[in-house]
Amino acid sequence: MEIPSSLYAKCTFCGEESICRVIKSRMSGKHIVKAVLKCSKCEKGFDLDVEIPKLVSIRTIISRLEESTKTTVELPIGHELRIGDEIMIGDTCIQVMSIEVDDKRKNKALVEDISTLWTRYFNELLVKVSINLGRTTKAEAFYADPDDEFRVYGDLEIGKYKLYIYKIKVTSHMLFRPGAMALARDVVRLYCKHGRPNKEDLAEASISVVDQGNGGDAHHRKRR
Repeated sequence: MEIPSSLYAKCTFCGEESICRVIKSRMSGKHIVKAVLKCSKCEKGFDLDVEIPKLVSIRTIISRLEESTKTTVELPIGHELRIGDEIMIGDTCIQVMSIEVDDKRKNKALVEDISTLWTRYFNELLVKVSINLGRTTKAEAFYADPDDEFRVYGDLEIGKYKLYIYKIKVTSHMLFRPGAMALARDVVRLYCKHGRPNKEDLAEASISVVDQGNGGDAHHRKRR
């Protein structure tokens, strides 16, 4: 029996159930795999004896910018897939954007009922930025890891622009509060201004959110 490159399992560290990447494995009986898995949530490795379920192949479209690739993914029968779920294909992570069942779009479905999965490449994301330059606004974009953090009043460098973030639009709302954080996976757009926030703005922040000069913390991003 061919051992799949990923398995749906519960992480023994964080307790989350997800599609985990198989790092090492060997068969131990007809349907039992002794495997070392890497959790897609906390990224820790753990040992697990896994009973391999029957798999189903699903037609999958992977989008990256203006290009789309057709492929298939194998997932265990009985597993429910939802919009926003992440799937590992080898070293590539994809995110489910739409689920098609009998020519209808669903928010969730059992894998055996799915006709087509519409996904996007998720190893890195294109983060959109609006730069307020006074009378004009300039649009920029850069790639980021899905788990990169951005904070209101955090600094950001894009090419020649040294900026600070004054608000962040996420999928459900806008962040204005000083220090409010969003992961790149949730960011719709960063709104930035040239320079640094004034002292009055920084004084309102409940936590220190800007490293003025060192630029080595998690919310400092230098982009070309």
